[in-house]
Amino acid sequence: MSDIAKFEIIQLPKLIAVGKKFRYSHEALDSGDNRLPSFWAKCYAENIFAPLESQAEHVFNGSHAGVFFDWRRDSNFSYIIGLLMKESATIPPGYSSYEIAATDVALIWAKSKDLMETRAVPWGSADEAITASGRSCANMPWCADVFHPSRSTTPNENGETILDCYIPLD
Repeated sequence: MSDIAKFEIIQLPKLIAVGKKFRYSHEALDSGDNRLPSFWAKCYAENIFAPLESQAEHVFNGSHAGVFFDWRRDSNFSYIIGLLMKESATIPPGYSSYEIAATDVALIWAKSKDLMETRAVPWGSADEAITASGRSCANMPWCADVFHPSRSTTPNENGETILDCYIPLD
């Protein structure tokens, strides 16, 4: 299980998550059938980031992101792997997008010595930190795993990798 290395509240501007979309079942995910890592591998193998990164002036922070959304309509959810882009970005043919309104988010750094564990956000600890800040995430329409190159790919002095998580606040 991962731990929280950092918690802060930041303001995100209006953004667009642009990338390849995957629709999946909460039930399957909760039962241990996690197909998200293989979807990430497919996106890297197909180099889906290149057309987005070529729009350098429209890229928000350059980190690869996985954005969860549409989970309240049924037992499934949508997930876009790509980049967070400024609203002026062009969406390449064959790509999907999801608009993210300007909002306060909890920025959580989840750390672990195992990358798969790092990707498992410690929701109990995150909820406690959000509540302690006087905020709530009860109505969040989306959340994002953000792979910052210097933290998610290179272990720190303790052998841990860090995943940035954006959780929109009420």
